[in-house]
Amino acid sequence: MEEKKFILFLHSGAYDKLYQAVMLAVTAASMGNKVYIFLFFWALKKFANDTIDVIESPAGISDEDKRILEAVPQGQSNMLKELLNEVSKMGNLEIYACSGAVKLMELDEELVKSKVDDIIGLPTMLKMAEGAETQLFI
Repeated sequence: MEEKKFILFLHSGAYDKLYQAVMLAVTAASMGNKVYIFLFFWALKKFANDTIDVIESPAGISDEDKRILEAVPQGQSNMLKELLNEVSKMGNLEIYACSGAVKLMELDEELVKSKVDDIIGLPTMLKMAEGAETQLFI
């Protein structure tokens, strides 16, 4: 039986989207799926700078949206990061940075490499995503 792949292409650095992506990744991995997270732009920047657990309210956010964002469980200060680290130990979660996004965001390549499994290009990502049962862009 072929391994089921669950792919997350993460673009946004907004906390609510990162929170949802991590919850999806953790759930899919715990259900036995091979999970690949591909990081781009602001999501990549948040991972590289260890700020995925920092909640920032966007300018112009409505009171209702702010209330919902503040209601998201935050646990300890590094909840999302620690969840990903724990699930990574199971061996079926891998996180990759887009090489082009690393350059565009002017991130230090060595710093990024220390936060992800590897820095790879789009052709490699697309090859890895082939045949995935689920692919989400967040």
